[in-house]
Amino acid sequence: MHPIVLNRRSLFFYLVVWIPLVETAVVMLSLAGHFSSEESWALALPFTLGLAIICLSPFYMCRAMPFDRTPVWRLLGSHLLAAMAASGLVLAGVNFTALGMDRALPGLARRAGPVMPLLALFAILIYLLSVGLHYAGLAIESSRRAELLARDAELKALKAQINPHFLFNSLNSISALTSIDPSRAREMCIHLSDFLRTSLRLGERITIPFAADLELARTYLSVEKVRFGNRLRVKEEIDPACADCDIPPLLLQPLVENSIKHGIAGLVEGGEIHMSAKRNGKSVYFMIENPFDPDAKENPNSGIGLKNVRDRLATRFGAAGKIEISVEQGQFRVTLSLPCEKGRTV
Repeated sequence: MHPIVLNRRSLFFYLVVWIPLVETAVVMLSLAGHFSSEESWALALPFTLGLAIICLSPFYMCRAMPFDRTPVWRLLGSHLLAAMAASGLVLAGVNFTALGMDRALPGLARRAGPVMPLLALFAILIYLLSVGLHYAGLAIESSRRAELLARDAELKALKAQINPHFLFNSLNSISALTSIDPSRAREMCIHLSDFLRTSLRLGERITIPFAADLELARTYLSVEKVRFGNRLRVKEEIDPACADCDIPPLLLQPLVENSIKHGIAGLVEGGEIHMSAKRNGKSVYFMIENPFDPDAKENPNSGIGLKNVRDRLATRFGAAGKIEISVEQGQFRVTLSLPCEKGRTV
């Protein structure tokens, strides 16, 4: 079925567009045929109504004969024949209406004959204009679909970087524990398997609720707490209003991983990771803050985790998704801001 018919708003605007065309037909009939106002409207209304219905049909021909893959002679010939056929159907409807109203408006059918060629030309031009607009619409739709496919491919590529990166760091942690505390290494393996199982399940989706991604980040923290013990402390301030906002999966875990790898791991006494989330209108703000050693050789801004999050935000939300990084008095802070979308979890 035609996309315009399936969308009430589009159908409304389509009908509104025909209002000036009805008035044009009325003026044309009044001037060319010297019809009265009533006679002009009596002919113009069925003429434009029939034309409005028939001008939806080029959608199917345009889709069957792509503009860039169909010979020019075939395009011109097919659409010109279709325009002439459409014009004939519309004029037949006008003649039928004029005959039916001949009693109310005597002589209307007879006097309508001379203006039929003018109406036929008008119908052909409007139909061909409809063909051009349909080709333009299909081109825009094709471009939009290609853009969405490219964006989805980029998101999948970015998402694919997360699990190998995280797994590499986790295996290094387990390897460090095997020689120090084998029992804790086994416990870490159990937590790690739980995390990977959940991340693989959620990672297949395009979006998940904020609460689910936050819970996944907490599962990751349980893995690292086995390694760091009391050196790793976590403080949370989470607004419940953020829970059902849909966000890309595995968005928060790389931030938590970054705060540990570039912050807590470099401090002998460890430190506290502070996570907060709040809802402000149609936006969600997530902040994670951690201490770090400013004298460490490694730059806290390095790592693919933050870059991955930045790229995924830009790809998914465009300018509406932002990440801000600040360093102040030994504290490293990352703040995310993104739209709160609901009901789109897939």
